[in-house]
Amino acid sequence: MIVSYGFDRMVEMVSPVVLRWAEEVVPRSVELLPNNRYSPRYAWMFSFEKRLKYRIEDVLGRPLGPLEQQLFGADGAFSEGLSNAFVHGHGRDPSRPIGIHCAVGRQGLAFSIRDRGPGFAVAHHLELARQGSSRYHFAGNGLRVLVSAPGILAFYEGGGRRLDLMAPFHETLCTS
Repeated sequence: MIVSYGFDRMVEMVSPVVLRWAEEVVPRSVELLPNNRYSPRYAWMFSFEKRLKYRIEDVLGRPLGPLEQQLFGADGAFSEGLSNAFVHGHGRDPSRPIGIHCAVGRQGLAFSIRDRGPGFAVAHHLELARQGSSRYHFAGNGLRVLVSAPGILAFYEGGGRRLDLMAPFHETLCTS
């Protein structure tokens, strides 16, 4: 679900925060894990996502459970955001860094994905996705996932160069 508040508000919603960090991921510098299921061009994403998932689970002391599928892999909100930053923001240039901010809280997870690309007309594309434009039947997976993802809150800032996500551990947080 697309919302009208950003990362700082999302961090407040997942509080108390157990761990918060920021990093830049440079696709060509990511050490690849074995058993990678992504195509060679996107293999770095599989490895980065797995390491991020393991780090979060280590902090939580438990598996992510259903949130893992909502966030990572095919149709995962985080994966789609990371892919969009790489593909659309950076034109698939593996040397360009993507900024990642994470907060692991007792109430959920908050992420911010930042690219240095040209951005896009967020409101226009969101409206097309909401209207079910045929474009989103074969492309625009990121927006389609974010508009329809149950329980995941998303907000674009910076003309589409920053995507903030929140994944609550309890559905009740989505209505606040």
